[in-house]
Amino acid sequence: MRFTRIHLALVAASMGHGMVMADTGDSDVGTIGVQGKATAGGGYMVQEESIKGRSTVTKEALDKQTATGNAIDKLKYTPGLNISSEDATGLSGFRFTMRGLNSDQVGMSVDGMPINDSGNYALYSNLLGDPENIDQIFVTQGSSEADGPHIGSSGGNIGIVTIRPTKETGAFVKQTVGSNATRKTFARLNTGEVNGLSNWLSASHTEGQMWRGSGAVRADKVEWNSFFDAGNGNTANLILKYHEQDNNSYSQLTKSQFQQNGRKFDPYPATPTVGSNGKLNSYYALAQNPFQTFTGVLNTQFKLADNLALSVIPYYYWGNGSGVGSSSYALNRGSNAGGVFDLGNLPTAAQYNADGSSTTGVYYRPSRTQTWRPGITTKLNWDLGDHSLQFGYWYERARQSQTQPFIALKSNGKPTDTWPDGDAVVDANGNTVQGRDRFTVTPAQKVWTQDTWYINPDWTLVAGLAYMNVKRDGTNNGSLTEQPEKRHQTYNKLLPNAGLKYQLDERDQLFYSLSRNMRIPQNYVLYDKGVDSINSKPETSWNHELGWRFTGDDMTVAATLFYMQFKDRQVSSKDINGDFADINAGSVNNSGLELEWSGLLPHHFNYYTSYTYTKAEQQDDLTVYNAGKAILLPTSGKQFANVPKNMLAANIGYDDGRFYGTFGGKYTSKLYGDLTNDEAISGRTVFNAGAGIYLPVDKKVVKDATLRLNVDNLFDKKYLDGVYTTKTNAASYSGFRDGDPAYIVGLERTVTVSLEANF
Repeated sequence: MRFTRIHLALVAASMGHGMVMADTGDSDVGTIGVQGKATAGGGYMVQEESIKGRSTVTKEALDKQTATGNAIDKLKYTPGLNISSEDATGLSGFRFTMRGLNSDQVGMSVDGMPINDSGNYALYSNLLGDPENIDQIFVTQGSSEADGPHIGSSGGNIGIVTIRPTKETGAFVKQTVGSNATRKTFARLNTGEVNGLSNWLSASHTEGQMWRGSGAVRADKVEWNSFFDAGNGNTANLILKYHEQDNNSYSQLTKSQFQQNGRKFDPYPATPTVGSNGKLNSYYALAQNPFQTFTGVLNTQFKLADNLALSVIPYYYWGNGSGVGSSSYALNRGSNAGGVFDLGNLPTAAQYNADGSSTTGVYYRPSRTQTWRPGITTKLNWDLGDHSLQFGYWYERARQSQTQPFIALKSNGKPTDTWPDGDAVVDANGNTVQGRDRFTVTPAQKVWTQDTWYINPDWTLVAGLAYMNVKRDGTNNGSLTEQPEKRHQTYNKLLPNAGLKYQLDERDQLFYSLSRNMRIPQNYVLYDKGVDSINSKPETSWNHELGWRFTGDDMTVAATLFYMQFKDRQVSSKDINGDFADINAGSVNNSGLELEWSGLLPHHFNYYTSYTYTKAEQQDDLTVYNAGKAILLPTSGKQFANVPKNMLAANIGYDDGRFYGTFGGKYTSKLYGDLTNDEAISGRTVFNAGAGIYLPVDKKVVKDATLRLNVDNLFDKKYLDGVYTTKTNAASYSGFRDGDPAYIVGLERTVTVSLEANF
């Protein structure tokens, strides 16, 4: 590949986006994610040039994994990542850690647009798009980017790069069937190029039964991609995505529930029942997760001069939907303790029929979230010979409404409407009764400058400085238990970064990077009466990386040592009412090693393996309060919750151009569910296999066709996967016990078969 220095500067300085780059003459770079040639490791590893730890999974590896898996599912072998998914459809929930960071501490972008929730930074499958439309996924495991459009990233980010439209007219179709009545139909039409403009339109429908418990998952997606090349390095790429789902939610299990009842146990029964306390028990039809999302991002690149390039990336995100557990909520005249509603028009007590349906006073209460989120990133890259400068500005104004309306139940115990837009209970004054009614506006901005200095052909130095300013404007409109109130908080900090790379020879390079990062407290902390939220501190970190890369003719190796120092480490948990709560775990140091190795073997075989060691050590004992009494928990020196110390993954592949096969597995050591390390789930090794046939076709109508088979959890390992709800202490200290951690249940053996063709 040929590079000008302005391209090398863009590569060094712009890892935060999978954006389309402008062509500036003598280059051959399609996207930021492409930084070298793919090696022979089955697409799980490419030759990297960044001055920090980084891994890339290409379309070759993505296509050979489970057809329904989403972008996060397909990173299961990538070093540093421990991924837990609730099912194999790619539509349900997932969690992961990366170098000991939780998924809500890692920034994620799609074609340069941030997709972490603007309030709590969670990642959701409905924003990942159809995997058939992904060209590659790149991961910077620990060092955040100067230009990253994130306010919730303590370190590291994941980027998705969407495939470009082709210059030729054509169509791609794919049909998938699998375990648990899973069905997916996907089609993409390329219009071809006309006067520099090319487009594709895709649509898909996915549905399936839940593999544990009652219920189903369903989703429809429509995506549009337009690419315009005006010539001379001036391009524009518009990507639009719409997703609509209507899913039942999975339950999580405690360790004792799993050991006593097995992995199929579901506390959400298939029929409604009334408990001895007279209340409606958990019921699957009350665990709903309907949601709609629309995203749009426009990547524009302008070549202003031979040594000057401008990038402008506006984006917009809209979301509307709800998620809820399986419980119903009683609502009567006595339910308004300290709230703003007049419930005099409601019954004095909840009443139930024998089948669990309500006659009066009991309702479905979804947790509804609506988000409106416009933003823009602007970058100017200036090549001055031995120095390439980048100046950038990012601005976003997210608005988020979070409510909890009460919706009536039908005679069969199901809600009259799972979409919380109507049928809500009103009080005597005609006001919609809300269990929560909050509106948060989050203006965020970042300005940065960065210099890439090519000292000589062997040495490259990158140094930059960013300034981030974020404001939380919160309005509590009042609820059943709260009075109206406004709260505000502003956070700002200077964030320096530096990196040095030394090219020892044609095959070997060394690098060192250092960066400071800041994570703004989640928006619910602003309303939390249990802490002094007005003075809540952002999580900050210093991230160090030292790495070596070797690239040979048939082998690539990468090794990275990392050390991350955190202050005011934030942990997302839930309180006794099931509401989100934030734990400040104080100082935490994460250190470890990541290894990747891939290459060719004789007779069309290839291999890939990765190893990760992570020590996430808490530096402070944690103080908690119970009934006004301060209790000191022995957390100092303990491993952080949900962080396995050792992970080893390996995959062997075969591809002779007619048949292919893959066989891989991953070992994950034990991990703790609480900060005091009183409860742990055991380690496990899970194997996966895949095979495919490139079918013979006439090439006149059908250009190519492939039949694929995948089996996940090949030997049907029964295990708990990752922590869903972290607790401070699962054992009792001075009479206080935080409760039982909840875990995601490891997937059963799952089979998928897909047939695809290009026309």
